[in-house]
Amino acid sequence: MYAPTPSLINEAILNFQRGDIPKAKELLTRVLSAQPRNFDALHILGVILAMQGDRGKAIDLFKKALSVNKNHHLLHFNLAKALSESGLETEALLHHKKAAQLAPTQPETWLNLGLCLAHLQRHAEAIDAYDKALTANPLYAEAWSNKGTALKQAGREAESLLSCEKALEINPQLAEAHNNKGLILSDMGQPEAALACYDRAIELKTDYPDAHNSKGITLAGLGQFQAALASYDRAIELKTDYAEAYTNKGMALAALGQGDAAMGCYRQALEQQPEYVDAHWNQCLLQLVNGNYADGWDKFEYRWQIKECNSKRLATNKPLWQGRPSDQPLLLWAEQGIGDQVLYASILPELLALPQKKYVAQDKRLLPLFQRSMPGFEFIDLDSVNDALGFAEHLPLGSLPSYFRRTKESFAAARYPYLIADPVRAAALRKKVAQPGKRTCGISWFSSRKDAGALKSIRLEQMLLSLACDQLHFVNLQYGDTASERDALLAQHGVAVQNVDEVDNFNDIDGLTALIEACDIVITTSNTTAHLAGALGKETLLLLPLGRGKLWYWAEQQGQNLWYPSIRMFAQSELGQWQHPLVLLKKHLEDKT
Repeated sequence: MYAPTPSLINEAILNFQRGDIPKAKELLTRVLSAQPRNFDALHILGVILAMQGDRGKAIDLFKKALSVNKNHHLLHFNLAKALSESGLETEALLHHKKAAQLAPTQPETWLNLGLCLAHLQRHAEAIDAYDKALTANPLYAEAWSNKGTALKQAGREAESLLSCEKALEINPQLAEAHNNKGLILSDMGQPEAALACYDRAIELKTDYPDAHNSKGITLAGLGQFQAALASYDRAIELKTDYAEAYTNKGMALAALGQGDAAMGCYRQALEQQPEYVDAHWNQCLLQLVNGNYADGWDKFEYRWQIKECNSKRLATNKPLWQGRPSDQPLLLWAEQGIGDQVLYASILPELLALPQKKYVAQDKRLLPLFQRSMPGFEFIDLDSVNDALGFAEHLPLGSLPSYFRRTKESFAAARYPYLIADPVRAAALRKKVAQPGKRTCGISWFSSRKDAGALKSIRLEQMLLSLACDQLHFVNLQYGDTASERDALLAQHGVAVQNVDEVDNFNDIDGLTALIEACDIVITTSNTTAHLAGALGKETLLLLPLGRGKLWYWAEQQGQNLWYPSIRMFAQSELGQWQHPLVLLKKHLEDKT
């Protein structure tokens, strides 16, 4: 039998370096036919296949090579890279770390480790890896650039911009640094400057899919969805397996009301990367919006993995509740903000028939309200929860719908209203805010939510000058310091908004619900006030944004919102433009007078 020699391997490498890939593959295949465990042939053929986009086969070859030699840093480097490019970041991390351990003076190994950690949302560790790359090579522009991105994700925007500028100082032609700088500027509210950075990146590197994808993200944020789609299409043309671009394209299509096309994009993203969290999550949101609750709730657990998730899992080793009756205590715990806690609490009355003792841990500001409204549960401060409480099973409130809201028909089991304001306090406040011949109209107009608050908010002046009429007396339900806005509105336009000083709309939620109850009607944007008013069964007119600012639970099913039947919704038809919903809302008010 013919025995391959090192010269055959060398010939394959020479052909590879010359660009004769078919010849190199043929020679390496011949080697492996005779010596299936030849390390060099397995490794080099894996590199070739990875370059050609056949990552699955490349990973198989790298793993076979690993069984021959477990301590070859380039093998771990290449295997980790292929795994990362396949979306298998958790598995890739092990090999990135091993490559860095075996070759600590090689800056590229630390760079790739940093990228992997960043994809896993471990930004502090990513920054540390980039710093190690820069220790090995202080003039490593790519490390400065990627460190800038990690600093941005860690909320250190000023430092992140300086890091990208350092990269460009070292290498002004580095397209990746221009792209990263653009992403940072976009997050800092400078979209035009960001677009200029992407254009410069594309000018330097015309076949750069990431820059086209980034440009699409910023254009979508400006409401220019058609232009964004063109950028995403170009990114996909350049990189046909670009799961992120497919997902972003799906989000733009969803914002344009093209749900079927959006779902197709999410499916394409998942064909490329079956574990791509953002694609699963956006598919989930669209399924919930469309009323496909069974599939949507099954995917809702992906919420814990998205980078926007700011909730912490409960620190316990106790098992998750599976929705079954038991004689052991159950803990249900809040995972998100006040509005979400109120939303999911609509399901709680359906648990009263269960035999087990039921604790509900939530924001302490909600305790008086819920203790009054739902006897049969023991409501406790979320910050005080630990295993000493004595619960046997637990479940985050956001997982309740997966057991109780799997069909549209299941919403019929809900009881409305399910929250009860303090009747004595509400009566006293009603006397304080009532004006003869006018309807008392509670108003709220902005959200401080970091990711989408600006999209959901409207200026007080714009809202009330569109709606002001002799039949309404406005009462402030907005949390935060609103005095300057209210004073300016009165001084410049003669429109008064009564503030009830004895109620702290942020800290005194029980007082806020009493104030809402004291009103005849509520007009609000998408914030805590909307949830509380809906749970109280108060007639509520809700102004909604277009695009990602419109949250999934405000979907309309058969002419109403299933979560809050007393809420009527008025949505933008153009991103950021409130005139259309305000006209419709005003007409609704006039038709009722």
